Amino acid sequence: MIRSDAKYPQVAAAIAADIDAGRLKPGDQLPTELEIGAQYGVGRTTVRQAVRLLREQGRVATVPAKGTYVTGGKTSAPVPPSRRLVEDLREAITSGRLKPGDPLPPEEELMQRYGLAAITITIALRKLRAEGLVHHVPGRGRFAGPDPRKRYPESAEEAGL
Repeated sequence: MIRSDAKYPQVAAAIAADIDAGRLKPGDQLPTELEIGAQYGVGRTTVRQAVRLLREQGRVATVPAKGTYVTGGKTSAPVPPSRRLVEDLREAITSGRLKPGDPLPPEEELMQRYGLAAITITIALRKLRAEGLVHHVPGRGRFAGPDPRKRYPESAEEAGL
């Protein structure tokens, strides 16, 4: 169990955000423990826990006596099938291979392709739905893009923010 005051999850999340934003690319070496510690105002133990968490997430790999590197391409750690499903569908939608309104593959096909249970498929697709990348039409299936039947606010004021 992670202590509520533990800082390593925040450090790991900050580094993960740099990876997701492309500021750290596959093959890039992470800064040293001392540099990370100084950047986030934490000690070496916290940095080591953060890096361990990133390794468990498959975001980085450590080469003994060399350093820790952002994974990608052939050097990447295995990605869990549920995350691979989300990443594959996200890429297909954002690249335009799946256009708004295109149906997603049937759940049974996704179960076979990724070796996942139906509930895991549902949970993975909820992530994409929360991002506005897919929508569900009861009785018809899941489709790429936001739900065209819903009206989305066009500004922060309109959204009440």
